[in-house]
Amino acid sequence: MTRLTAMHADEQKELQEGGHPACFLEAMFFRLLLGIQFMFLSSVFAQVSGDASDLAAGLVAQWDGAMPLDAKTPLPLPDSAQGMRLENFAVAFAFRVEAKPDVDPGSPILALRNDPPGMLLDWHLGAGGMAVAIAGHGVAHPVPIASSVAGQWQHVVLNVKRDARQSLSGLWLNGIELNSWREPPGSIALDKARFEPNSRGLGGQMANLRLYNRALTRPEILALAEQPPLVGLKPKPPPFATTSHLMANEVIAVLGGTEAVAVVEDGTLEALLVTQFPGNRIKLRDLSWEADTVFRQDRPMNFGGLKQQLERSGATAAVLMFGRQECLERGASGLGEFKTAMEKLVSTCAEVTPRLVLVEPVAFEGALAQHNDTLKKYAAVMAEVAKAQGALFAAQSTVVKPGATRDGLNLTTTGAAQLGRNVARLWSGDLEAPDERLKALIRQKNTLWHRYWRPANWAFLHGDRTAQPSSRDHLDPTQRWFPSELEKYPPLIQAKEDELWKLANDLGGKLP
Repeated sequence: MTRLTAMHADEQKELQEGGHPACFLEAMFFRLLLGIQFMFLSSVFAQVSGDASDLAAGLVAQWDGAMPLDAKTPLPLPDSAQGMRLENFAVAFAFRVEAKPDVDPGSPILALRNDPPGMLLDWHLGAGGMAVAIAGHGVAHPVPIASSVAGQWQHVVLNVKRDARQSLSGLWLNGIELNSWREPPGSIALDKARFEPNSRGLGGQMANLRLYNRALTRPEILALAEQPPLVGLKPKPPPFATTSHLMANEVIAVLGGTEAVAVVEDGTLEALLVTQFPGNRIKLRDLSWEADTVFRQDRPMNFGGLKQQLERSGATAAVLMFGRQECLERGASGLGEFKTAMEKLVSTCAEVTPRLVLVEPVAFEGALAQHNDTLKKYAAVMAEVAKAQGALFAAQSTVVKPGATRDGLNLTTTGAAQLGRNVARLWSGDLEAPDERLKALIRQKNTLWHRYWRPANWAFLHGDRTAQPSSRDHLDPTQRWFPSELEKYPPLIQAKEDELWKLANDLGGKLP
């Protein structure tokens, strides 16, 4: 910024002494605008991040698998950790108790202590939830546990961050930051340190205990929360190549750029699927994003990568709509790069589910129609990748109707409905125009999902503005009202899906 906004002293003197006050002011104003622009761009770029994370970096000690919580067996830290001073650090673990706590504020279930005795960290579980004590500061930072704690695995992360830019520490429960505060400067010294689990008579187990000598990012916390035993090792469903039917409770994630956004917003695809399989309670989850390509899917800071988003949405299948923007950007010379990027994207999806559909891109119209021959080559590459991966390929089996786009590129509702119908045709069934009442319910549900999955004020939720007062309870600034408030959306989404499933049943099917 200094190079853009600072004017050399001799340059200022030349302008002023030369009798050019207007020139001087103009130059200063110009440099001010450049400085503001630079600051804006820096802020924008700060919000964009990839899925880069390394759960092995900064790992001081770990105990994988499950162990009895009431064994009262100390877990000493390795010799390499003794004498270490923790300034920024994180502790993550999962626990499950068999009996409901009936004491408030609760009793310690896990502690990190030095030898000779000296309490460093202490997690308390009580009737109202969980709290933590840090370096003898007292039990504080409580978080509620909404569901019945007895018999249910819970994942806890204490994340301490003291850096100058945004010194926020937080207590996370099941991947959600429910409480954060400013931890005072200092560090915790380890001296023959050990963890001490103790259920205080509640029974149960603890698993995946980890200590880091750095703060974790949200994607890393989400990744830890998704490890077994919290997420069972479910067998992968069969790929579409071996079965053409949608399963009961199928969750279909839609990926892609502007075309995919248009298809989801229109609602024809989802309406046809829920009416074709009225008893299967099919869910569609929109993971598309305007301007996404196979080469680049920018997301806000701490959003998490594609694999995490597929897992958190519960996807059992994925529909991928790409090719048009890539064709315009790179032309025929980019086919090799497109194939490589497409294979990588499909492989990432296949790590979550093998039930994949690659959709042939819709032809361009108007002046852009000159690129349709090249677009067919991109479609051929997609068909080749689909065959190699055991995925379905949704060919555009009908000629694009005039007016499918509004400018040769962006789909109209007519074009989006036609594309959605061509995808739904993979599973046969009645392809008549869906009931508009059903499409209206689907749009309402997708609006709720959109607000939950990608809220407009993400920076205040999990980005670089979580320290702002508007992200916190006005009565207790340590409480993160925003993340917990957002978790009220899933029940609303479920209620709207129940409503649209009932209508789909009334329109001709029978729910089980």
